[in-house]
Amino acid sequence: MERFWGLSGIAWTAIYTLLTFGLLVVAVWAAVYAKRQWEVAQQGLVDVRRAEMETTRPFVIVQVEHLRSDRRAFDLVVRNIGRRPAFDVTVKLTPPPQRSREDSTPMSELRMLNEPISMIAPGQDLRTLWDDHADRHSTDLPWRHAVALSYRDSLGNRFDEEAVLDLAAMCGIQWQTELTIHDAAKSLGEMTAQMKRAVSAQETALRGLIERQNRALEPRRPEAEGGSGPDVQ
Repeated sequence: MERFWGLSGIAWTAIYTLLTFGLLVVAVWAAVYAKRQWEVAQQGLVDVRRAEMETTRPFVIVQVEHLRSDRRAFDLVVRNIGRRPAFDVTVKLTPPPQRSREDSTPMSELRMLNEPISMIAPGQDLRTLWDDHADRHSTDLPWRHAVALSYRDSLGNRFDEEAVLDLAAMCGIQWQTELTIHDAAKSLGEMTAQMKRAVSAQETALRGLIERQNRALEPRRPEAEGGSGPDVQ
């Protein structure tokens, strides 16, 4: 049997087979590594697109906010804090919201809570007076409400989200009274009303004084008109 470098043909065949197997293993490992790198790159691209969408999408939230003019009262607020308009916005609260003192239109029948809102622009909000803490504590109305939101952006992407409104979270808080332009307008209106009453009272008093003076002068007028002057010699 012929030999090359001291090895037989069978030995060289075995070495060739081992080298081929080794190259195959390296090729498989390289393919797996390349696939993983491709998957990482694709996932990174997806994350970038998702992050870009999150920063440019509409983002509608439902929350409870105290009134600046009266911290005991609070509003129900639907606000778009995103950077794009939100279309066909539907808001559902479970159980339906109620006020401790309902007016002619119950809160649960408001259009913004029963019909889709055509559009909410970025930074825009829709709000309605919900209740007063002091009044609500004297009732058995619920303090927690589940919120279901649904809306879309201008590209047709749909967003369905859920949240919870916990009115009890605001119980026991403290605050400082903050006077606003509303308080200034109210004080100005009260001052105007007081000035009108004072002017009216002064006018009434002045008319009464004039009338008394006129009555006091009336008996003397005939004497002054019928009297004769002194005789002239």
